[in-house]
Amino acid sequence: MAHKLLIDAGNTRVKAALMDAEGHLEPWLNVAYDELHEHTISSDVESVWLAAVSSQNRKDSVAAWLSQAPSLKVNSVNSEAAAFGVKNSYSEPNNLGVDRWLAMLGAFDEQPKATVIIDAGTAITVDWIDEHGQHLGGWIAPGVNLMKTSVLNRAPNVFTEAESEEHWGKAQQLGQSTPDCLLNGCVNTFVGLVRQAISVSETELDWFDYRILYSGGSIPLLPADIKRRGEVRTELVLQGLACYARQEK
Repeated sequence: MAHKLLIDAGNTRVKAALMDAEGHLEPWLNVAYDELHEHTISSDVESVWLAAVSSQNRKDSVAAWLSQAPSLKVNSVNSEAAAFGVKNSYSEPNNLGVDRWLAMLGAFDEQPKATVIIDAGTAITVDWIDEHGQHLGGWIAPGVNLMKTSVLNRAPNVFTEAESEEHWGKAQQLGQSTPDCLLNGCVNTFVGLVRQAISVSETELDWFDYRILYSGGSIPLLPADIKRRGEVRTELVLQGLACYARQEK
C-alpha cells in the first residue's frame, strides 16, 4: 500500500508519521536529528510533506536523510493567510512559525471549537483560535531549559561540579539552594504563563466552553490541576500536515 511521509522537523527532534490512502496517520518516528540515519524510508512511500522550523544545519540533515530516496517528491509547507477554515491573524502570514500554523489546522480540523494551544518546547508558544477558525493571536516565551541556560550563561557558577545541570525544578515548591531556586523559578515561570493564558481565555475572551491542548517536552512539569484542564496532544503538527497531504491526488 502506498503511503505519504509527513515530517515535523522541530528545533530539537524530528517527528514523522505515515499516511495511508484513506488519510489515516500512523506515527513512525520521534527521534533526535543525529538518530535519523538509523531509519530507512520504506519503498512504499510515494511523497513527503515537510514542516521545518529548525536551523539550516538540521534542515540539511533532514535533506540528507531524504536523499536515500531521491525520486521522492518533497512538499515543503509554509504558513498561509488562510487554509482549511483557519484564518491567520498575522499581517505577514509567513512570519507565523509553520509549527504553530499546522497545530492550529490540526486542532480545528479535529474539532472546530474555541481552543488554546500551548506548546512547551525550546520556546513556549500559546495560540488562541476561536470556533470560527479565526486565529486571535498568541505569545512566545523562552522554554524552561532556555530560561535556565540564559541565566547560566551569565552566572556559570550557579551549579557546582558535583551538581547535575540536567535536573528540573518543581512547580509550587520553594528552593533552598541557589540551583534549586533557579530550577524552581524557571518551572514556576512556565506555570505562571499557563495560568495567565487560562485567565486571559476566561476573563478577556469570555471563553468557558473551550479546549486547552498541550504539547512539548515540558508539559509534565505542570502541576496536576493545570494538566487536568487540557489534553496532551503530541501530533498536532502532523495532523495539520495531513490536511495538506490529503489534497494530493
